[in-house]
Amino acid sequence: MTDADTLLLRRLLDLARQADTREMYTFSNFLSLPEQSLFASASRDYAFIPHHTYGGVPGAERVIAVFGSEERFGYPPDYPVRILEVLPESERFAEMLTHRDYLGAVLSLGIDRGLVGDIVIRGTRAWICVLDTAAEFLAENLTSVRHTAVRASVAAGDVPAAAPVFEDLRLNVPSERLDAVVAAFTNISRSKADALFAAERVFVNGRVTESGSKPLKPGDILTVRGFGKAVYEGVDGTSRKGRLYVLLRKYS
Repeated sequence: MTDADTLLLRRLLDLARQADTREMYTFSNFLSLPEQSLFASASRDYAFIPHHTYGGVPGAERVIAVFGSEERFGYPPDYPVRILEVLPESERFAEMLTHRDYLGAVLSLGIDRGLVGDIVIRGTRAWICVLDTAAEFLAENLTSVRHTAVRASVAAGDVPAAAPVFEDLRLNVPSERLDAVVAAFTNISRSKADALFAAERVFVNGRVTESGSKPLKPGDILTVRGFGKAVYEGVDGTSRKGRLYVLLRKYS
């Protein structure tokens, strides 16, 4: 465990204790997948207070840790996550921008990475999940992304346009073992897929998975960093050679 990991766990435990003693919700910054895995592995340390995660949009990859519950406190949480809608000033001159472009523009304004969650892109528009402490600043100061002039505003309520869009995949695999599905999902060899496990780039339900021997179960969320994220739907038939067809819904 690195020093950064130790500091994160101490910070999360401190938030858990604050929620417990003050009888009020506490929230972390946005957590990356490795940080979420670390949080999940230490969940027993927070057993004295209900806790969950929240990302602002369905299926969010980056989420905040939330300590407390309505059952415990008697009122629902007011999540400190806002969604920033970013539109081009002119559709005619708008570039087709990438996740990296939007993130770079936000971070160039001096915003800490932990204040920024998922970035959902639909054509020339984007929705950026941010903590409320950064929302108004970004709404006023995010005026360009690469060479495209943009205007940003804090969305009111839910944003249906930011809901996930899925691509259905039907893969031919020898078994439901995780390593077999990862190899087919990434379209690389089994040996190269094994290297992804060793590099801690494979996550199931938000937890890093270093072994590919366990089978996936319907409903599992598979994330392979650099290749995408999908919901595993299960077996959908058998080939003449006895191989399996499995279904996944990939986030696109």
